[in-house]
Formats: sequence, C-alpha cells, structure tokens
Amino acid sequence: MNLMSLTQPILALGLPFILILAIGLTGYKFLSDSLKGDPSPVKLDRFEAGNIPTGEGRMWYPLQYYGYLLIYTSIEPILTILFLISPIVYATSQILAKFYLIIVATIAILYPTIYYCIKQVDTLYQWVFRREYNVLSS
Repeated sequence: MNLMSLTQPILALGLPFILILAIGLTGYKFLSDSLKGDPSPVKLDRFEAGNIPTGEGRMWYPLQYYGYLLIYTSIEPILTILFLISPIVYATSQILAKFYLIIVATIAILYPTIYYCIKQVDTLYQWVFRREYNVLSS
C-alpha cells in the first residue's frame, strides 16, 4: 500500500482528533494555572446539596421508598411483555396460548418479589422513624 494513499484519511481523521485534544489540554492547563486558589478545609470537604457539612458524615436512615422502587421494577417487565404481545390478538390461538403461558410464568416468577415489596411498603416503622429522629435530633 502506498503512503500517499493513506495521507488523505490520516489528515481527515487524525489531524482533527489531535487538534481537538491539543486545544482541550491547552485550555485545561491555562485555566487550571490561572484560576488556582488556596485550598481550605471547607473547600476540600464534601458537600450535601450545596450545604457545608455539619455533624456526623454517616448515619442510618430508613429506606422508606425502597418498596415502591421494587414494586415498579417488578411490575415493569410484566407491563412490557403485555405491551409487546398486544398485537397477538390477531394471531392464532396456539400462539396466543404460548404468550399467555409466558405472562403467567413471568407473574409466577415475580410474585415473591412483589409480595416482599408490598410487605416492605406496609412497614410503618420506616415511615415513622424519620419523624421521631428529626424530633430527637433538634
């Protein structure tokens, strides 16, 4: 293969990549040198929602919406399967029976997860604890 035949692809693909990379690195170096500040403990500390951290960094909190998340992630595949097989109404009864079997099998597999989710949502301790904790901490 001739080197001249590779000149155009190298210039068309490689040169813009190298130029963009060089411009980006130059801009980063220029900005990092010109905007250098004095590091302070407050500046280097982690922030929660833009607020200066106070108190303990880690504490236990209840996952009160965890059950709803599990319910959504459990029922969503069932709804997706129902949506995908909605045109099956026009199919033969044999194909329809196969898809009904798929739906029943999916629901049977996901039933323990859905049952656990509903029990998780009904756990009132997780809903009340946050209020009691806020009252105790203030």
